[in-house]
Amino acid sequence: MLKKIGILAGLFLLIIACGTRADESDNEQYVGVWNWVSTDGGIANVHETPENTKIDRILTINDNYTYSIKENNEIVKEGSYTLGRDVTNTDHSERMFLKLSNYSNFIVSQITASDLYLANDSSDAFTYHYSK
Repeated sequence: MLKKIGILAGLFLLIIACGTRADESDNEQYVGVWNWVSTDGGIANVHETPENTKIDRILTINDNYTYSIKENNEIVKEGSYTLGRDVTNTDHSERMFLKLSNYSNFIVSQITASDLYLANDSSDAFTYHYSK
């Protein structure tokens, strides 16, 4: 009997250890209305902001795994999204990705309660800063 309990406990621990990293791919911290702050990078080393482009961009991420992007109050992109870990093309490391259907896949560089930093997965990448 003790041997069976030990085997069951071992299987339970194995299942927990092999589970998904739900805390990393849970969309709760992503959900909300994100205001574009800046875009930086690329070959020309650009620095774009709402002030110098006259574009007010809003990324809305919904809890039902849909998103929309508005520019100056007009929807320019919308669709579904997924969150998950994948290997980058640039440094071949495992990173969190925000994959927006009908648009692009972004590396999540950093996310806090008030800031979201995204990046393209390319050597001449742009980085995008959004805030709530």
